[in-house]
Amino acid sequence: MDMLRKEKIYQIIDDDSKQFTLEDLKQKDVGITSYQIADQLHIARNNASTDLNELWEEGKIIKITGKKKFAFFSQKIFSELTGICLQKKTVCPTLSKLMSDHSIIETTQDPFSNLIGADSSLKNSIISAKASILYPGGTMHTLLLGDSGVGKSLFAKTMYQFGLNEHVFQEDSKFVVFNCADYANNSELLLSQLFGSLKGSYTGAEQTREGLIAHANGGVLFLDEIHRLPPEGQEMLFYFIDTGKYRMLGESGVEHRANVSLIMATTENPDNHLLTTFLRRIPMIIRIPNLEEKSIEEKKNLVLHLYNLEAIATHIPIMIDRDALMALVLYDPPGNIGQLKNDIRLSVARSYLEQKQSTLEQLNVHDYSLSQLVQNSIERLDSKTKEDYTKCLIKDAYYVPPYPCRFKDDENISPVDFSQPTHTDIKSQFEEYVQKIAASLEDSTHPAFILDDEIQDIMAFTHEWILYHMNLLLERSQNAAFAFYLKSIHENNKNSFNFVTNDTSEEMIEVGRNLIKEIETRFHFQIPDSQVHMIASILQTFKNNEPRTSKIHMFVLAHGDSLATNIAGVVNNLLNGSFLIPFDMSLTKNVDEILDDLIITIQKEPDDGDIILFVDMGSLTSIEDILKQHISQRIFVVPTIHTVILLESVRKVSYLNYTAEAVLNDVVRMTKKLDHALEHHIKKYIKQYTEKVIYTICHSGEGTARYLEMYLKNILEKNNIFNIDIISLSNDSPKKIRKMIQNTSQRKEVLCIIGNIDPEIEEYPFISLEDILMRDGVTKVIRLLGDEHLLQDQKTIYSFKRDIFIDVSLETVQKYLLYLDAKKIAPVILDFIEKIERVLQKNCDNNILIKLIIHICCMVERLMFGEYSAPDDIETNTSDLLNAIIKNKAILENAFHIQITFGECKFISEIFQNEQ
Repeated sequence: MDMLRKEKIYQIIDDDSKQFTLEDLKQKDVGITSYQIADQLHIARNNASTDLNELWEEGKIIKITGKKKFAFFSQKIFSELTGICLQKKTVCPTLSKLMSDHSIIETTQDPFSNLIGADSSLKNSIISAKASILYPGGTMHTLLLGDSGVGKSLFAKTMYQFGLNEHVFQEDSKFVVFNCADYANNSELLLSQLFGSLKGSYTGAEQTREGLIAHANGGVLFLDEIHRLPPEGQEMLFYFIDTGKYRMLGESGVEHRANVSLIMATTENPDNHLLTTFLRRIPMIIRIPNLEEKSIEEKKNLVLHLYNLEAIATHIPIMIDRDALMALVLYDPPGNIGQLKNDIRLSVARSYLEQKQSTLEQLNVHDYSLSQLVQNSIERLDSKTKEDYTKCLIKDAYYVPPYPCRFKDDENISPVDFSQPTHTDIKSQFEEYVQKIAASLEDSTHPAFILDDEIQDIMAFTHEWILYHMNLLLERSQNAAFAFYLKSIHENNKNSFNFVTNDTSEEMIEVGRNLIKEIETRFHFQIPDSQVHMIASILQTFKNNEPRTSKIHMFVLAHGDSLATNIAGVVNNLLNGSFLIPFDMSLTKNVDEILDDLIITIQKEPDDGDIILFVDMGSLTSIEDILKQHISQRIFVVPTIHTVILLESVRKVSYLNYTAEAVLNDVVRMTKKLDHALEHHIKKYIKQYTEKVIYTICHSGEGTARYLEMYLKNILEKNNIFNIDIISLSNDSPKKIRKMIQNTSQRKEVLCIIGNIDPEIEEYPFISLEDILMRDGVTKVIRLLGDEHLLQDQKTIYSFKRDIFIDVSLETVQKYLLYLDAKKIAPVILDFIEKIERVLQKNCDNNILIKLIIHICCMVERLMFGEYSAPDDIETNTSDLLNAIIKNKAILENAFHIQITFGECKFISEIFQNEQ
C-alpha cells in the first residue's frame, strides 16, 4: 500500500534527523526545511507546509525557527538523543537552546546544588560532606545519621559525584553499595561479601572470590545499616581504616591493600550499636534532617521533584492541583521521603486509572487521588497550620513537565526596592515594576497572595481616592505596584531615603502630601516625610500614563473597501493614537495581488519587533507561512476582528508593554468570555434552556448562602416554579467558582449570583445582600425569575426581605451571646415581637427589628444567668405600647424561666418608639 504524503514527509524528516549526534545538536544548525522536502517529493511547498503543521500539532516533529526559515527535526530522534520528553507543538530557535531550556545538567556542575534543601536544611550537611571529600591527604571516612527514608543513600551518591567532579576519584572509579542488613543473620557470608573469601573458608565457599572492598578500590564503598555489622566485622573494618590493609576470609598470612573511601549510614544511635573503638576511627559524622524539619518551600519543591520523576517515567506531564499539593506538603509520612515517594506514585497510578478512557495528554492529580493515609493526616491538623501552609502555595495548580527540571521557590514578586534611585531612572524603574506585576497577574485572579490585609485595605482606599481627586482609574497592575511600594516603606522605615526631583510639580507634591495624610489618619500607617517626593513622582507617572513605543506592530486585515480602516479608526480614536494599522482588501483582487500589497505594507514598518495580524476570514487565516518567506520578524495570525478584542490587545501592547505571547493568551481568555456571553444570550431567545439556576454565595457556604437558598426555594415552591435550581457556594478561589458556574451554564441558564461576596464574574448579574436588604435587590431577583404576577406580590417581597433580615440579625447577635444559641431562642422572641406589632397595627422596619432581636436575645441570656436586671420601678402612667409589652412578656418568661422587670419592659418600648 502506498504511503500517504504526510507519512512520506515524516519519513524524510526522520531519516534526516538520524544522521545527527548529540554533539551535532549542541553545535550545528540542524533540521530540514519545507523547501527541501517539497523538492524531494516534487510537490508544492504550500502542500508540504500543511502536512508539516499537522505533524507538528501531533507532536511528531519539532519546529525550529532559526534565523530566516523554519526547519524541522524528528521529536522522537531528539528524545532518543537527549533523554528529554517534549510536549506537542514544540517550537525553538535552535535545538541547543531547547536543550539548555530543559535544564540539561552538565557533569561539571556542583551535584549538591541539585539536592532540594541545598541552601537551607541540608546546607550544613553539605559543607561537612565537601570537607570530608576534599580533606588534604585523602578523603575522611564518613558516617551518615538519619531516620529511614531521609535520603542517606542519595546523599552518599552525591558525595561520590562531587568527588568525581573535583578529581578526587578517577573517572573509572566505582560507587559500590552494600546493605549490611542483607546478611545480618550470617556473619561469615557478610564478611566474605565485604572482604572476599578463599575457597573452602566456610561451608559453601566453592571458589575464591574478591570482596566489595577490592571491587571499590579507588572509589567509594557505601555501607548502609552499618549497625547490623557484627563486632568482628567492625574490628576488621577499623583495621582496614587504620592501615589500608585487609585479609580475605580464610587467609592468615597474606594482606591486601586498597584505597577505598567509606561512607556508612545508620538509622540507630551509633553509641548504642557501634563499638567505641570503631566510632573513634570515623572522623566525620553527618546528620541528614527528617522531612518534618524541612521548610514549607523545601517540602513543596521536593513533592514537585518526585512528581517530575513520575512524569519522566510515564512520558506524560502532570498537573497537581493546589489542594493535593498542600495535602502532601502538610503530610508527615511515617517513612520520611521514601514513604512520600510511594504515596506520590500511588496518586499518579490512581489519576492514570481515572483518566485511562480519555486521551492522556496530561495527568491531573487531585486531593481525592491521594491515599487515605495522606488525607487522614490532614484532618488532624489545626486550621492555623493549614492557613500558614496555604499562603506558600500561590497557584491554583502546578504543572510538572515530562523532562528533567528544577523546581524553585514560587516567584512571588517581592516588595519594590527603589534603593537610592536617581531622577533619571525612577519613573522607568517603577513602570518596569508595573509590567512585572502585570505579567504575574495574568496567571493569578487576585494579588491577595502577595499583599497582607492591611495593604489591601489601604489600596482599596487609595484606588478610590486617586479616582476622586485625580480623575484617574488605575490599572490593576499599577494599583498592585503602588501597594508593593507602600509595603516596602512600611517594612523598611528606618532605611528610607530622601528623593527629590525637579520636574514633579508643586501641585502634584501637594496631592502626594494629602494622600499620605489621609492614609496615616485612616490606617495609622506611618509614611516618612522623605517619601513625599517619591509618592508624588509615582502619582505623576500614573497621570502621565502615555503610550510607550511598542515593539509589536499590529494590523487589522478585512475584506471590503473600508472595513479594516473603519475598525482601526474606532480603536485608534478611543486610544488617542495611531497604533492599529488597517489593510483593506478589495473583493476584486486575487489572493496573490493581496499578498503582494500586504507584504509591501508590512515592510514599510520598522523590522524591530513582532507582527500580529488580526484577520477576518478565508485565505487570510493561512497566510502565515507565505509571509515568513519574505519577512524576518515573528508573525502571529489571529483569526478575529472583534472590536473589543482589538481594543484590549492594542491598549495592552501600547500602554502596558505586553509581549506577543501575553496578547495571544489574553485573546484566548477574551474570546472564551465573549463566546460564552453570546451563547448565553442567544440560548435565552431560542428558549434552548429548559432549566435555570441561581447561585448564592458567602464566606463559608453555610450562613448567608444557605438561608438565601432556603428562602428562594420557598418562594419558588409557593408559586409553582420548578425549573429553577438554587445552589449555595462558599467563597472558594475565583477560578474554581468560575469553572463550577461555567460547567453549570452549559445546560442551565444562570440567572444571577446573590450573596455578601462578589465573585466578579462579569457574564452574570450579581445582587448583593445589601441590595436585598436596603434597596431593590428582591425586585431584581423576582424580575429575573420572569414571573410578573410575583412581582406585584408585595407581601411575598416583604416576607422574603424580613426573613433574610432576621437571619442576618441572628448571625450578628450570636457574636454577643456567651451561652445561648440565637437560632434556637429566636422563634419565641419573634412570636413576642409579632404580638406587639399587632397592637401597634404595623410591622417594624428592618432597622428596629434587628435592634429588638439583639436586645431581647442579650436580655434573655442576662436574666437566665443572674446578671444585671433593670430596676423594677413601676410607673402609674403607661402607654398602650408599654402595656402590650407587659401583657405579653409572659411569652418570654414562661419559655425561658425568667422574670422581666418593669425597667426591662420600658427599655423594649423605647426601641419600638424609635420608629414612631
